[in-house]
Amino acid sequence: MSFTTNIKEEITRIENTKLESIAELSGFLRNNGYYEDGIISLITENATVAKRIYTLVKDIYDVYCEIETRKGNNFSKNNLYLITLEEKSEFILKDLSVIDDSQELLDEPASYIVDSEEEIRAYLRGCFLSKGSINDPKTSRYHLEFLIDSKSEAEFIKQLLNGFYLNSKVLSREKGYMVYLKEAEKIGDFLRIISANQAVLYYEDIRIYRDH
Repeated sequence: MSFTTNIKEEITRIENTKLESIAELSGFLRNNGYYEDGIISLITENATVAKRIYTLVKDIYDVYCEIETRKGNNFSKNNLYLITLEEKSEFILKDLSVIDDSQELLDEPASYIVDSEEEIRAYLRGCFLSKGSINDPKTSRYHLEFLIDSKSEAEFIKQLLNGFYLNSKVLSREKGYMVYLKEAEKIGDFLRIISANQAVLYYEDIRIYRDH
């Protein structure tokens, strides 16, 4: 199991307040949501993440998602989990500040989504569950990244990260944008910010060993 998978499975066990759950869902759906013909579609390679999204939607909006398991493509042997949601779909996307009244994607979420430090942390957890990854410090160079489709969302995530003095940067890629950190200490700080406490212990043990 990869380091990123371990982190994601750890943070799916965090107990949120309702406002934190809304912020986490917003971070996830704004970066992993497809809306067409009144249906929200989300996809993940992680069964635990799929269950987390299912549970949050059920608890907050009292509606049920469908989860379908699919085989990965030729380049990936992992299963894919397709989450679809039809009931209250437009209301949910507006409430999570994904779309406006004209069903256009919002460049960034409304201020109430990230109105406190705890909600910002939850939003970043949602973004990480959706599009984040961290190299295992034992086997590779220090690197954290979010692969984001839109420039405005990438800049917004960078702004949130740098509110914690993480010195994140945005790089344009062939498909979308990469928000990234390369400083080992800052990546450890990020893990603390999203409350991945077990991952922090592992990461810091390896980092101290490598540094010496």
